[in-house]
Amino acid sequence: MENFDFDEWSALAKAAPEEFESRRHDAIERIISNCTNTRRLRGLQCRIDLERARARTPMKSCVRLSALMWDSFYECQTQLKVLAYGLPQHFSAKKEPAPEAKILPFQPRK
Repeated sequence: MENFDFDEWSALAKAAPEEFESRRHDAIERIISNCTNTRRLRGLQCRIDLERARARTPMKSCVRLSALMWDSFYECQTQLKVLAYGLPQHFSAKKEPAPEAKILPFQPRK
């Protein structure tokens, strides 16, 4: 992918989506097969493909993949803090909000 031409790939995606997907798959496969941890990368690519398939729009796909990357980032950050500062394994860099909500009853309109 040294000579990656975004405009060329963009035009291909618009003009021939099936050809674009075929080339995209081939390019990804070439990159993965040149790495040492192919099993893990294939698993990650499978997860990416599943997230893309579940999304109804390209924007939804982008949001899902962004969330996947941020989750991975937070996990790496947590592991780094464990290694650097000896924090316990249950330490979580990503804080989930406490489930606090008051449900308001609404009357149906007449």
